[in-house]
Amino acid sequence: MLKVIRESAIERPWFYRTLMFLIAAIFVVTMGWWGFEENKEDIIVRVGDDKVSRSEYLQTYQFLTERYRYLKQEGAITADIPEDQLKQQTIDQLIESRLWMQAAREMGVVVTANELRDAIMKHPDFQHNGKFDPVQYKQVLARYHHKTPEQFEASYKAFLMQEKARMLVRESVAPTADELAMAQVIMASQPTPAVPMQDSAQTERALQAVMNQKQQRALMAYQEGLRAGTPISVRRELM
Repeated sequence: MLKVIRESAIERPWFYRTLMFLIAAIFVVTMGWWGFEENKEDIIVRVGDDKVSRSEYLQTYQFLTERYRYLKQEGAITADIPEDQLKQQTIDQLIESRLWMQAAREMGVVVTANELRDAIMKHPDFQHNGKFDPVQYKQVLARYHHKTPEQFEASYKAFLMQEKARMLVRESVAPTADELAMAQVIMASQPTPAVPMQDSAQTERALQAVMNQKQQRALMAYQEGLRAGTPISVRRELM
C-alpha cells in the first residue's frame, strides 16, 4: 500500500532531537504495539472489548522511560518521574488510545490509503532537506519505534482515526454569548495597539484563546464520558 515510501534514498545522521521525541510520543505511546497474539493470562488491561497485553504495556513503558530520560538530558525537564507515576501514565495513555479508537469506529471515521501516505510523507522526522527520505523513515522506525514500516503504518492509521474523532468533537463546539463577552474582556485588558490592523489580530487571538479552552474542556468531558460508559479493568499485579 505504501510501497512508494519504502524505496531507497540518502542516509541521514541518527540523532533526532527533542522534536523527534515529542512528536513520536503523540502517537507511538498512545497507540502501543497492537496485533500480538497473547495468552489470556497476559492481558493487563481491558477496555470494553479491546485488550492490552503485558508485552505492549512493557514496550510502551520502556518508550516513555527513554523519552523522559532523553528530555532530562536535554534540559527540557529537571526532575525524575517516579516509577509508579510513569506506570500509571502508561496505563492511562493506553486506555485513552483504546477509548478514542472505539469512538472513531462508532463515528464511522475512515482514513484512506492516500491520507495515510501523505501524512507519513509530510512528517518532519522522515524528511531530509524538506523531502521524504525512505531510508531515514526506516532508520527512525527501527531505532526509536522498534517497528517495521507495516507495523508503524497500521498504528499510525489508527492514530489518524483517533485525531479525526477528536477533531469532530472540537468542531462541534461553538462559543456562547458569555464566552464571546469573555473574549472582549481579554481584548480590552491588552494595551491599545498602535496600528488598527493589530486590533483585529488581537481580537482574533482572544477569540481563539476562548475557543481553544472550550474545545479542550469539550474533549476532556467527552473522554470522561467514554471512560464512564466503558467497562475498564487493570491487572495491577502485572504492572
